[in-house]
Amino acid sequence: MDDNKEIGYLRVIASNPGLGLNDSDIPQIETSVAELDTSDINSITRFGLDTQKKMAELSQVMINNLNDSSIDEVDDTLRDTISYLCDIEQEESDNDRKILFWKRKNNAVAVRKKYDIAAKNVDAIAGTLEDHQVRLIRDCAFLNQMFNMNQEYFRQAGIKVAALKMKVDEMRAKALQADFNPVEESWMNNIIERLERKTVELELSRTISVQQAAQIRMLQTNFAIMADKLQSTLYNTIPLWKNQIVLALGAEHARQAVRTDQTINEMTNKLLLRNAENLKLVTAESQRAAGSTAIDPHTLAETNRILIESLDEVARIQSENRMKRESVEKELERIDREMQYGILTDD
Repeated sequence: MDDNKEIGYLRVIASNPGLGLNDSDIPQIETSVAELDTSDINSITRFGLDTQKKMAELSQVMINNLNDSSIDEVDDTLRDTISYLCDIEQEESDNDRKILFWKRKNNAVAVRKKYDIAAKNVDAIAGTLEDHQVRLIRDCAFLNQMFNMNQEYFRQAGIKVAALKMKVDEMRAKALQADFNPVEESWMNNIIERLERKTVELELSRTISVQQAAQIRMLQTNFAIMADKLQSTLYNTIPLWKNQIVLALGAEHARQAVRTDQTINEMTNKLLLRNAENLKLVTAESQRAAGSTAIDPHTLAETNRILIESLDEVARIQSENRMKRESVEKELERIDREMQYGILTDD
């Protein structure tokens, strides 16, 4: 490389600090300039295409790898965990998901069964949180790799832009030094215009790459924050939650023991009172039975009254029957007289 060309490259680098290049990038810029063959009409079209393709592929790779990673899903899991903890004092939901099952009056077997269900729910949530954390850590590492690749593509695009600017300067200098006919001059101007358009196109790709780098860092930050929150939940909240369940279960066992002791005491006192009352009742009945005769005078009087009433009733019925018979006899005599009178009258 002659000194004039090297000075030209340094001038392009110095006049475009936004490209982020230095003198160590001059060999790559020179190689890129050599790729621009103005005699080949498609050379400008193909120039920088590989870098642009890599940038586009980078976006697709990020989409494919992060498609199954959802911050919303992790946030929903954390919200469910917090809601599960906040509902610790409330009644059981439709899904039978409750922690403070000891608030209800259940026997020891039922309490133990509900404790096992609650413990399984805790373990299930912890397992889900661990899976999310592993996935977030993996995604952070992947995004860091994507960021480094994006930075490299950004640098390569800067080299291409520098090469284009160098080529434009060369073409303009050539146009000033040589005497071209109108057709050649028009062709030269078209080449310069296409080079300038290609420069703007690659600068746009660099701008997109800068924005993509910021987006990658933002995603990394979000994933790292969520991973930290999950770690706090796994190693602080979940153990405290399990301790609360164990302590509450022990408190319920103590309450059950106290209730059992109270029930036994109450039953003992009730039995003592009941036995005393039964003894009093039996003693009084025995004494009354011992002081009474076999036949009660009141019973005899009542029996005699009923017997007299029975005899009076029999006498009354017999009198009524006698009166009925006499009435029938009189009626028969009357009928007989009427029949005899009727026979005599016919004769």
